[in-house]
Amino acid sequence: MSASSSRRTIDDILAPLDIGSFDWQAYEGTYQGRALITRLSHIPHLLLGPSSRPSPTSVPHQLAKEAIQRLIPHLKTETLDHPLYLQLLSQIRPRHTSDEFLMHLDGSAASGSAGADVAMASGTEENGVPDLQWVEEAREEERKESSRLDVELRGYLSNLIKESIRLTYLAFAQLSVKVGNAQSAMKNFGAAREYSTSPQHHVDLGVGIIETLLAFNVPASLPGHISKLEATLDRLHPPPTRQIQGTEAANVTASDIRERRANEARSAAVRRSVVLRIRVGKGLVALFNREWSRAAAQLGAIAEEEGGLAEFEGKAISSSDIALIVAFCTLASASRETIRSELLDRASFKAQVEDHDAWIIELLRAFVDARYGEVMKYLLKAEPILLLNPFLSSHTNILIDIIQTRCIKQYVLPFSSIQIQTMAQSFGLIGTQMLGLVEALVASGDIKGKIDLIDRVLSLSEPDWRGDMFQEAFNVGKKSTDMTQVALLRMRLIEAGIIVDPRGKASDRVSASASAGQAQGQVPSENENEKGTANEDENEGEDLAQVIAEGHHLQLALDEGLGEGLGFEASEFKVEGER
Repeated sequence: MSASSSRRTIDDILAPLDIGSFDWQAYEGTYQGRALITRLSHIPHLLLGPSSRPSPTSVPHQLAKEAIQRLIPHLKTETLDHPLYLQLLSQIRPRHTSDEFLMHLDGSAASGSAGADVAMASGTEENGVPDLQWVEEAREEERKESSRLDVELRGYLSNLIKESIRLTYLAFAQLSVKVGNAQSAMKNFGAAREYSTSPQHHVDLGVGIIETLLAFNVPASLPGHISKLEATLDRLHPPPTRQIQGTEAANVTASDIRERRANEARSAAVRRSVVLRIRVGKGLVALFNREWSRAAAQLGAIAEEEGGLAEFEGKAISSSDIALIVAFCTLASASRETIRSELLDRASFKAQVEDHDAWIIELLRAFVDARYGEVMKYLLKAEPILLLNPFLSSHTNILIDIIQTRCIKQYVLPFSSIQIQTMAQSFGLIGTQMLGLVEALVASGDIKGKIDLIDRVLSLSEPDWRGDMFQEAFNVGKKSTDMTQVALLRMRLIEAGIIVDPRGKASDRVSASASAGQAQGQVPSENENEKGTANEDENEGEDLAQVIAEGHHLQLALDEGLGEGLGFEASEFKVEGER
């Protein structure tokens, strides 16, 4: 991580924001249902967590308080999520009254006298005082619905009615989602899987699981469910093939053809809808694992290949968030040529970018055109936006650091040495900030070079392309020469009639083999002797190369007059190799 991003706290990042002019409509976007609740609740969870207690007048506290006030109507009208409701209000409640209200809430819930406190709690949610009447009503409705489903389930289990058992478990899962308990919902989905009897049941179940996990923004649990859904989908709605079109000319009527084409169209529509959710899930899983290139490819294909989110818009993610994720993941992983061809020159990507997010296009153009000062300016603007985004919040620092590092490396690439102050002017930073960034990159090895702290000059280690190429050519030539020398030696030995066999004479081996055969009651035949001699002659060259490589002591037996062409006496000598 760079020095600049590691020193910036959440308060520093959010300080430039103006609470009065904050565009809440753009932040909520097209989100709806549980996805909208998850998005709005991200702000107080991030800014008012147990480890951070900002002052009531600070920007983070005011921003979180406003997010809670906008979230409460959705919680009370669309869900029974009283645990989240009480948790959010406790985060903005003054410290000295938190314990008092919790004790009062527990006592009223136990005695059933919450209705007497309506007057006190009504209209004071902005100060952290809960609406006890709604809390009690939500708890009572949850209890009644759970009891009703439990009674029905017991009856279905006793009668072994599988379809009714499956539907009851799905109803339990929907109730858990409404209460805000994702873990309980997954447990009920798993129970429903045991009573699913058809591929369509498994597809519907897989879609429900993926939608639930995406709405709660829990990508870590997605991979296993995605693989199961893909396998079932391919069996129920296989990808379209051209083989079916070729059989239409068979003995079928026009009505049969129309019916088949209608079925194919319905199957393709169902497959597209499911594949769309799978792509979103795969993209968010890759983002969670910080696989930037894969995340950009999966989410970028939604607009290019699937035609957009369609009816899934806002139920887990919005098109504007997809554009934001794709832009930053591509900046962190792809080359400038890829950024230009895949994003700037693609109309489907530009269509996803909202008017208030036009700075994303400008950031991409600045990076491609090597205007790094503008890139740093847009990154500074993007930092609070990424921090408040539930999908990118945990990756904010690392994404910005990667993009900054790529900018600096591309900037210094043409130079052998450059002044730090010149770099600071190009990047729009002060000298100490630029020096800290460069020092971190040199220390990590991202930039090969050294820094002169007196003159503040970065000297880069230039790669010796000529020397590297010469060394590689020399190694190839040496290997070729060694192979040629071995081949020439073997050829001259064969021409001189020299027999090279480190295993001893063939007659000795044959006699030894015969002795062993006689000891076992077997006598080698003439064919076996001839075959063994032939194989030995064929392997003489291979044996020589092997022995030379391994460095064995060789015994060369030379007949008289056969060594004249090799320049040594016709006598017995040894060639000793070193291991």
